[in-house]
Amino acid sequence: MLDLNDLRLFVAIVEHQGILKAGRALNLPKSTVSRRLAGLEAQLKTRLIIRSGEEFTLTPAGQEAYDLGQRMVLAARDAEERLLRARSEIAGEVVLSTTALIAPRLPVYLATLMQPHPNLSFTLDVSERDPDPVSDASDLLLRAHGWSLRDTVLIQRRICRNPMILVATPGYLDRYGIPMTPADVAAHDLLVFGIDARPENTHLSDAAGQVAALTPSPRLITANAPVLTQAALDGLGLALLPEFAARGPLSHGALRHLLPDWTGPAVAVTLLTPSRQNMNATLRYCADQIAAQVKSDILALGQAVPKQEPAVPELPPGRVTKLTHGQLSRDLRKTSPGPAQPSNSTESDMPMTPFKTVLGTAALTSATILGLPVAAQDAAGPLVLYTNDFEGAITDRFEADTGREVDVVQMSGGEILARIAAEASNPQWDVLIFNGSYTFHMLDQQEALLRGVEPANIGNLNEIGQAYLPENRSWFPIGLAASCVMLYRTDLVDTPPTSFADLADPRFNGQFGMADPAVAAPAYPCVAQFFEALGNDGARDLFTSFFENGMRVFRTNGPTGAALASGDISLALITSQVAYTVLAEGEVPVSVVWPEDGAPGVVRGVGISANTSRPEAAKAFVDWLLEPDTQSHLAAAIPSDGKFEPTVAGAVRRADGPPEGKRYLVASDAFAVEHEADIKTWFADQALN
Repeated sequence: MLDLNDLRLFVAIVEHQGILKAGRALNLPKSTVSRRLAGLEAQLKTRLIIRSGEEFTLTPAGQEAYDLGQRMVLAARDAEERLLRARSEIAGEVVLSTTALIAPRLPVYLATLMQPHPNLSFTLDVSERDPDPVSDASDLLLRAHGWSLRDTVLIQRRICRNPMILVATPGYLDRYGIPMTPADVAAHDLLVFGIDARPENTHLSDAAGQVAALTPSPRLITANAPVLTQAALDGLGLALLPEFAARGPLSHGALRHLLPDWTGPAVAVTLLTPSRQNMNATLRYCADQIAAQVKSDILALGQAVPKQEPAVPELPPGRVTKLTHGQLSRDLRKTSPGPAQPSNSTESDMPMTPFKTVLGTAALTSATILGLPVAAQDAAGPLVLYTNDFEGAITDRFEADTGREVDVVQMSGGEILARIAAEASNPQWDVLIFNGSYTFHMLDQQEALLRGVEPANIGNLNEIGQAYLPENRSWFPIGLAASCVMLYRTDLVDTPPTSFADLADPRFNGQFGMADPAVAAPAYPCVAQFFEALGNDGARDLFTSFFENGMRVFRTNGPTGAALASGDISLALITSQVAYTVLAEGEVPVSVVWPEDGAPGVVRGVGISANTSRPEAAKAFVDWLLEPDTQSHLAAAIPSDGKFEPTVAGAVRRADGPPEGKRYLVASDAFAVEHEADIKTWFADQALN
């Protein structure tokens, strides 16, 4: 089949009237352009260009090839512009399924979306049903629930929580009396928000942790909050319903708040979406805006869900260590990526297996097993985690294991760094998980990380964990993977390479590619390791030989893997996590080459913001990540992120990942940070645009 890239290159040669000028325009070596032209002529079995000194003449076959190629190039450019415009423009129809709790406020939310974007429209469905993984056509789903949602391929993004409170009308209370204790509720008809009458859904608790079951069984149970509110307003009984649903009637005096020192179970408000790499710009924009508005609306009164933790006395002065407040310098702002791009996490921008929510039981207890510090000095509200990995796998398990709340903000590596830089004067994050230890080194240099942290279970670290643990304890390693191995199509490659240097062999000409290290977070550690190991000249010679052999450069690992799957390339330099995920799925005939002398590695870590107002909860989170059960859970939960070497003893690694004993070559953090700008600039200068 005709290589369309060679035809595009031929069009450039004709339009620039020469191989040298075309090479300069495309930033390609003259030898590469000449070789590709010769290959095209050999494939077409005819001469296309006659060159004689300054003369440049097309043969009849060359003129025909140029005419056809020019139409192809113009069509490709038009298609690219249309597709990119469709992905970047905020337009089109969004099918939104919303819970009845939020429905009355939805016109306000949608107005802020639709007014500035006249080509954006919505189809709405008000429902409490669980999403159907087969037949559900909704793009985004909002749910308010006090129960576990069904497992689906959708990402469950918890927005916030809202406590349930006990209310009734003044008229009802005049007739039947006011309950003064939870036990008094037994004398009344009870109306409850939920889907069944299990005890965990029908109880009250106070700030001291006392729990009181409500009896007898409810006369009315419904997950439709407006219906339940109206039943209370009609005087049918005492209603245990979300505070947000009762807020309006309470402000007008139509309902009265009973037993104000007691609250019912928390109602979680969750937004279900496709993974970010499967959402276009419109869906991402709508998801982020709706989530932010719902959260702001529900938390407007600042009424947080009470912590079910024992009260702890305040420590006396002198017993509390004050945090040092650092600020990111202008250097970080300069080196941070630009506007957020529609890419996803470092390993998950090419997800191979749908994520199914994994709800862990409380395998660990907050005090005895984890030895968690008390939260007396912490600010109110959930811990805020920024992460480019483990989308959806942390929230429920951390809260089940520790009893603490966490809000997870999932972004790509570039988006995270841009957001941290933008928030330099007022950081919003407490904890960071990032796949790239050099990033923690950079943040530590900027005094953005809390130093001297000593987890209670630091002794859990195995040899890998101890090898990458910084002396100042500003961050902690939680996983190790290869930033690039060679993944090749067994049906397209007869003799695979045995080392990275083999990619300069002509048999791989134009048939291999990798992600751009300036964009894809794991690609830079790969390139940086070569520069440190081979020296500047040696690494440049190696990559120059790759470029001269037609190496393709894709934006991220996702398009790289897609090109391999489609057969556009036959070999990819790609992360071990993606490589072994593709191999395990078996949908594409591939095999992995792991050079005997080792593969460039990347260390995933966790660090605490120097500006956190929740230091004890943040330290508890680090403790939790250094537990073998936690690392085993993270490895099992999401295949595309889970194929890593654990950093704590006793953690179970995935059997479908790299075989044990593989060697990882990790560039030193100091080298990677110091030379990052120079390496990325040089690489970009060589790459094909």
